[in-house]
Amino acid sequence: MKYYVWLQYYADAPVSKSVKSNELMYYNGHSHGVQPSQEQVNTLSQSLIDNVDAAYTKYNQQNPNNQVTAPLPAVITANREVKTRSEG
Repeated sequence: MKYYVWLQYYADAPVSKSVKSNELMYYNGHSHGVQPSQEQVNTLSQSLIDNVDAAYTKYNQQNPNNQVTAPLPAVITANREVKTRSEG
C-alpha cells in the first residue's frame, strides 16, 4: 500500500478555485493510521504557494479589468488543508 499527501488551498472569489500542491508518497507498506510527518507536509508548501500564484496570474491574464492580488505565503500556509490518500 502506498500513502500520499498533498496540500490544498481554496482561492477566494473571484478566482474561486481549489489549488493543489505536488503529491508526495510518504509511506510504502501496510499500516493503519499512518500519517505524514510535519516535515513531509512542509516540503510541499512551496509547490502550493507557486501553484496558487499561478492560478492568480492566470486569472489576471484572463481578466485584465478585474486584477486581484495573490495571498501572501503566510496566508496560504495558515489556510492550507492537508489531504491524504492511499492506493494499492
